[in-house]
Amino acid sequence: MKRFTHFLLLAVTISLSWVSAAQAEQISKDTYVNSIITILRVHADAIEDLNSSHMKYSSNLVRHTIALDRAFGLLGPMDWHAAKSLHFAGTTEENEEEERRRFELLERRSSAAMKGLKLAAHFAMEEDSRELLDKALADMKQSCNNCHALLPASVVPDVWGNLKRK
Repeated sequence: MKRFTHFLLLAVTISLSWVSAAQAEQISKDTYVNSIITILRVHADAIEDLNSSHMKYSSNLVRHTIALDRAFGLLGPMDWHAAKSLHFAGTTEENEEEERRRFELLERRSSAAMKGLKLAAHFAMEEDSRELLDKALADMKQSCNNCHALLPASVVPDVWGNLKRK
């Protein structure tokens, strides 16, 4: 009986250590993702602020769009295989190809929106025309939301604070 108790205690200890390690990894991942989201929001807010009025730091407008793009690259975009395993796992074989193409289209649009944002920032600085940059920033945020709306809240966060999930 004593041997069984020791074995049981050892098994429970090992199980708890695995659970603790898994929880620590999840907390670490969540902390990282939240840090990057904060960085994305800070750069987007800076772009809006710098675009709304001329000030001493207006020349940093393009730098913030580049930094936003680089921060975006630290997280995504997610590849199809990850999305499939997280959300589209129940998709039938007939629908899988259609869902993959839809996902890839959204991914290309997101990349194009980010490039458009950087081009609009250059244009805003060169031509002193700020309307295009406002639209490009809104388009970039919407391109993020278009993908995030397809996946559950437990998988992808509401980065910009205006996501309507489907």
